[in-house]
Amino acid sequence: MKRLWIIIFALVVAAAVFASAAAADKPTRIEFAVTGNSVLTDVCAFSVNVASTNSGTRIDYVDTSGALTRIHVHAVEQDTFTANGKTLVGIPFTFNVEFLFDSSGNVTHTFASGLVEKVPLPDGSLFVSVGRVDFVAHPGVEFILSPDKGNPGNVAGFCAALAP
Repeated sequence: MKRLWIIIFALVVAAAVFASAAAADKPTRIEFAVTGNSVLTDVCAFSVNVASTNSGTRIDYVDTSGALTRIHVHAVEQDTFTANGKTLVGIPFTFNVEFLFDSSGNVTHTFASGLVEKVPLPDGSLFVSVGRVDFVAHPGVEFILSPDKGNPGNVAGFCAALAP
């Protein structure tokens, strides 16, 4: 999962800064749609370009003083991977993300759970990675193809499909 989470996170933080104190005890629901591009550099022996579309709902939770405590995102994503003149188009998939904050407003964890990626491969098989990712444990990484815990998917098959 991707640079899109950086974009979503920036939108989340911006929304939190402007949250109304009057609505401090009620969750705020926000619909979103974003697109983005990133480069997958740590999975295959070559770089893979990723174009992503993402839409869904974000719910901001605050305490009675208006401090942001948690953000829940429910999203649908579709990714297109290109490398070496080859393209793989992923199947749209649904997942959830939880942003957790400490008492000072700092992000402590950003957990994604559910499908991480779903891509038909040219040999007729399906690359599917599913599980849980903590983005905080991957600083500076733009795109995560396989979860920290769960099924990493057939990474060798994915890379072979895009190899020169």
